[in-house]
Amino acid sequence: MTKNLLNKIRRLNQSDATWLCTARRAPLWITPDDQPPYRPYVVLVVEQETEMVRRTDIEDERPTPDMVLETLLKGMVKPIMGPLGSLMGFGKRGRPARVLIDDARLVRALKPRLAEVDIRCQHIPSSRLLDDTLREMGTHMMGREPMPGLLSVPGATEPLVRQLFDAAAEYYRQAPWRWIDSVSPIEVRYPPDGRPRYAIVMGSGGETFGLSLYESLADLRVALFTADPERVIEQISWFGLAFEEAIMMTFDDLDAMEKYDWPVADDVAYPLVIKATPPEGWGTPDASEIAWLVAALRVIPDFAVEHLQGGRPAEATYSLPGVHAGKKIALSYPVSLLEPEEQELEEYIENWHWDELSHEFARQAGAFLFQFMDYLGTTGLSKRTMRKHEDNCRAIGILECQYGYHDTFSPEIFLGGPSFLYEFKRKFSDSKYAVASYEATWRKLARYVRSLEDGE
Repeated sequence: MTKNLLNKIRRLNQSDATWLCTARRAPLWITPDDQPPYRPYVVLVVEQETEMVRRTDIEDERPTPDMVLETLLKGMVKPIMGPLGSLMGFGKRGRPARVLIDDARLVRALKPRLAEVDIRCQHIPSSRLLDDTLREMGTHMMGREPMPGLLSVPGATEPLVRQLFDAAAEYYRQAPWRWIDSVSPIEVRYPPDGRPRYAIVMGSGGETFGLSLYESLADLRVALFTADPERVIEQISWFGLAFEEAIMMTFDDLDAMEKYDWPVADDVAYPLVIKATPPEGWGTPDASEIAWLVAALRVIPDFAVEHLQGGRPAEATYSLPGVHAGKKIALSYPVSLLEPEEQELEEYIENWHWDELSHEFARQAGAFLFQFMDYLGTTGLSKRTMRKHEDNCRAIGILECQYGYHDTFSPEIFLGGPSFLYEFKRKFSDSKYAVASYEATWRKLARYVRSLEDGE
């Protein structure tokens, strides 16, 4: 068939036109019912001067040089028609003076064949026109604008993105979610004296695997403790990486993977890099955030294996290779998710409870004692006297929680005292001065409760 086409080509008028040609993965997915999704190949021929599509053919397998030649010849004899031709424009029959192809292998194979019909064939490393035309084809066939790839991010070089894929593949193989759950953040500082971000290792639930990074503890609290996903999307920004199937990746990243031989650990471990950008929605991290992500992916698996298997507090600093040029990154675990006031309260009542019910009682009792001490601070007492009352309040809280035998909290439990004198002498001090001070604090606390009841 190709020989017959060559004979026809010789009889066509030859213009001064230059045609561009590529044979690469198409910007679309084929999703058969009986086999996995796959990307076909497209052979595309565009006239450089007019930017018109002369011919396009879709193939399931990588096109051979003969298949590419046949597409070129058909573009001369029978230019493209149909919906795509109407969209992109189509030309008249004719023979170009030159064909530029972005694949050196195809140039070597087709150069002598095209020379038979007086057409020069040369290599062109890349072509924006071909790239833009393929993007338009993808938009037309998929019904939406394709997402740009990581190499389109300003400052995101090929070495940086390669190291992202390297780090992601190793992270997936080491599976740090075996050692830490997805509600236990790790504080990450890169560099060690910089501001922290908070990392969540995704995967302990067995559904979504990856790594997410949050800018603040406030954002992290919203992400972990808000039941409404829409509120999370609307309120906080974060970026990270999720392991997905290839169909979730951008076409640009898939093409770059093939071109640069970036690694992937598994068919379900393609690294999808994402960023939440409220209120707009979703985007791509900038180059500095990608570098941050690479750094975290590099060290978190080792940190998990070395320090987190026992669940004990840990800190570690690592030196980073590659594009990070030996810079250091510091990790620490655990991270308290409480507000500063809540953290202070939890530390205050640390030894007051033994189960969930007693913990809630202790929290309410401790919060009320904080309120009482704030009141005392407004009465003009000396610092020394205030310290005595604060020590006594702690003793009152401990004794009330351990010996009061209450199911629920009410400020009225502090009426009728001083109580637990025997326990105070045994646990704290039996000196007359300490006991008198303890009783004085309890009487002040009772008067404060009565004042609240009276609305004062």
